[in-house]
Amino acid sequence: MHFISGWVSAVSSLIGGSLFVIPQLYFSFKAFQYSGARQIHRIVTNFYKGESTKLLVIACGFAVVFKFVEPLHHGSLFGTFIVMVVVNCFSPALAEYLVSRSTHKTNP
Repeated sequence: MHFISGWVSAVSSLIGGSLFVIPQLYFSFKAFQYSGARQIHRIVTNFYKGESTKLLVIACGFAVVFKFVEPLHHGSLFGTFIVMVVVNCFSPALAEYLVSRSTHKTNP
């Protein structure tokens, strides 16, 4: 079986990426809605509300996809979703590495 098997895999990958990105955007909006030391209680509350809502939206999104989307390539759907989760986990470290590397080049 080929890694990419046509438009079904492409659409399934798009759906898998969207199932990660859309809830993550909501979480980012909720988590960073407030700032400042006086707003710490609201920040923490919104962080937990955003994360729990994000997980609920992801679960409901997968349920809706499995119920209504046919044909579906499960490997592409889950593969893209998992890649997005892993990239999200390592993106702060990658950003730190790239920033430190660029500062070393400019400061000999």
